Amino acid sequence: MPRLGRGTIFYSLFFLVVLLLSALFIVRSFEIRRLHRDFARLEASLKAARADTDELRAELALRDDPATIEDLARERLTLVKPGEEMVIFVEE
Repeated sequence: MPRLGRGTIFYSLFFLVVLLLSALFIVRSFEIRRLHRDFARLEASLKAARADTDELRAELALRDDPATIEDLARERLTLVKPGEEMVIFVEE
């Protein structure tokens, strides 16, 4: 059985280390790509949530506006101011 020289053992270990580091690099690069996709998805979700929040705040601000309250009362509850008459059109 032939003996392996020091050079052969050294180059074999060096090749093994390079192979393991390459595999680790490839695995990590796939993980980084996945994290970038997740980050982009979460960023889009955050943007949509902020837009919804702004819209709801604007709607809430209108709820305290007397003109908006009056319009809602007239439209949804069919209320009229004192001295006004409600006209209801009936189709034949």
